[in-house]
Amino acid sequence: MKLTNKQLVKVEETLKDFLCLVPRYLEVKDNDVLYDMFLSRNRNPLFDLTNTKFWHTGLSSNGVKGGGKIVHDHYVPRKIAMGYIMDELSKNPTIGVDDFVLLCKKYASTISLTDKEHSLVTLRAKNTGKCNYEFYSECGIIIEGLDELVGKL
Repeated sequence: MKLTNKQLVKVEETLKDFLCLVPRYLEVKDNDVLYDMFLSRNRNPLFDLTNTKFWHTGLSSNGVKGGGKIVHDHYVPRKIAMGYIMDELSKNPTIGVDDFVLLCKKYASTISLTDKEHSLVTLRAKNTGKCNYEFYSECGIIIEGLDELVGKL
């Protein structure tokens, strides 16, 4: 699957926006309070960018395979993903669009869960600073292929 022209423009614009934020990221990254605020404020563009099929990994829980309402879960929460992405951008401020797409695919893609599974994970993961995927097995959620995907992070 490829990005449409409209989606590609959105990626390019998001990259430009994020690169403008690198100086501020560098200012706040060593201050826990300001860093947390920075990531919280700037995570929504990842949601806007990744709400199409292009960003789906194709992985689903066994619950989804059994039926139920599907939710696309960022297995790396957007706030945490934003930290990883900004760190990479600060190291490579001349990154091209193609590499930025790969970076976002790595940290901001989604997997399919049922709405009930998503609620369970959200309750456990919220405000822990940990990734959602770290709670899947604790919630009884089995996703074939997840270990390989997470191993690439």
